[in-house]
Amino acid sequence: MLKKILSDYLMLAEIGNRLRNSFELWGYREVLFPAIEDYSPDIRKGTKFAHGNGFYLINPDTTSRIIKSFRNGRTRVYYISEVLDGGTRGKWEAGVELIGGKDISMHVEVLLVAITALENLGIKEFYIDLGSLKVWEEATKGIETFREEVRKALLKRNFGIIEDLPISPGRKHMMWKLFNFRGKRSGVEKLDRIVEAVNDDRIFLDFGTVRPLPYYTDVIFEIYSPNMGKPIGGGGEYEVNGKKAMGFALDMGALLRLYRGKKRERTKVSGKDTKETYSQARELVKMGIPVEVIQ
Repeated sequence: MLKKILSDYLMLAEIGNRLRNSFELWGYREVLFPAIEDYSPDIRKGTKFAHGNGFYLINPDTTSRIIKSFRNGRTRVYYISEVLDGGTRGKWEAGVELIGGKDISMHVEVLLVAITALENLGIKEFYIDLGSLKVWEEATKGIETFREEVRKALLKRNFGIIEDLPISPGRKHMMWKLFNFRGKRSGVEKLDRIVEAVNDDRIFLDFGTVRPLPYYTDVIFEIYSPNMGKPIGGGGEYEVNGKKAMGFALDMGALLRLYRGKKRERTKVSGKDTKETYSQARELVKMGIPVEVIQ
């Protein structure tokens, strides 16, 4: 059992290193937060505790910490961290945030960062469903009092909730078509341009896609694998201090189940003279060549 746990942690570290490589190739810098954060209603999740006269959170949600810390300008950051949600065992996540981006190019970049990160892990069987909150805002104009019920219907993938609402049959029919729409072109210019620019057969427009986070403003997406029964990641568009932003988080526990590993070739170094052997290994490492010292 202990051996299996250690093996999983080693593999998580390997996955994390490969994700770091992908994120940094796109120009993102790693951000590190301390494990303990002062309690704030603006920060999601974390395990709450009191110490002295203060209240604190252990390992809360990283995106909300980034949003709270952001001041001005433009930034590209990534993180790899364990997130707690009231307990002692958390969920390992890896994600990126692009703050201060421009419409379309920002969406395309973040989606491609996610795609290439998965590909770098050797995970190529996946698809991305892209949705829009504004499409549903438009669809529920004039019946704003029912928006929360519509949202519940989307989250539960249960159109029956909408069917039971006291609204016109024409409105229900229109929402039924949105609820079940999945394709490459929708007639919504912003979304069609994003899909066209990403130019990947694994991305689809799906207006039944929603995410239960309060800060998203429009475009949202979820990443699925045919080998998993739940999303392996997801993200969306939001605003912070008047700046447009977009990000995503990957579930590293899910990636652990999909990852098959990639063996890195290493130069084997050995010899009877310890000083000479390690001197040779040191020179190879200085040149960026991976080594394995045979003892």
